[in-house]
Amino acid sequence: MNLNLTSIKSVATLLLLVIFSLAAFSIGAQQPTNAGSEERDRGIRLYEQGDAIGAIDALRVAVKQNTEDGKAWHYLGLAFQLHQDKDEARKAFEKAARIRVRELATISSMPSGGENRMDTAARYEAAFESVQKYVDLTPNTPRDWITELETLRFYQGYYSGARNDEEIVSGKEATTKVRILKKPAPEFGGGRASGTAVLRAVFGADGS
Repeated sequence: MNLNLTSIKSVATLLLLVIFSLAAFSIGAQQPTNAGSEERDRGIRLYEQGDAIGAIDALRVAVKQNTEDGKAWHYLGLAFQLHQDKDEARKAFEKAARIRVRELATISSMPSGGENRMDTAARYEAAFESVQKYVDLTPNTPRDWITELETLRFYQGYYSGARNDEEIVSGKEATTKVRILKKPAPEFGGGRASGTAVLRAVFGADGS
């Protein structure tokens, strides 16, 4: 096969264009996720500097790019609160609370010590903060949210070591088995919904 110098240069140029195009496509495909976290971090910095409007704008972009970013939703609530917009703050805190509580379902009920335990404590603390903010801004808060708040407070205190006088054991480890005396029907706040619920309970020695 005979190729003159001009043909070789043309082929080389074409190959370079293809390589650059693929590289640009790869970079472009990765931008949304990175941009979301970058906007969240920028929004947090602006909030900490007292710039409510700038923080709201940045965090709105962040939650639009990643609707399941509980941290971004929480700081969006804080930014709205700083801006004296309680209604929008309440909505953002509710979104953050639901996401963070839902994520707790992936945690082992009794993680081992060390970093796992501290990470678990931090995640319960984050969920507690979002639920607490939502409850504080919600008149006539539904009972299920109050119960959720109490549960999160217990677990956060347990995993952070604040409740050293207590120990949680599994059903297999318990010396006396729990006997359920009654099962009242659950009460749900808000509209009707369907799906799978995860129930986690800790029973005290006195049956509470």
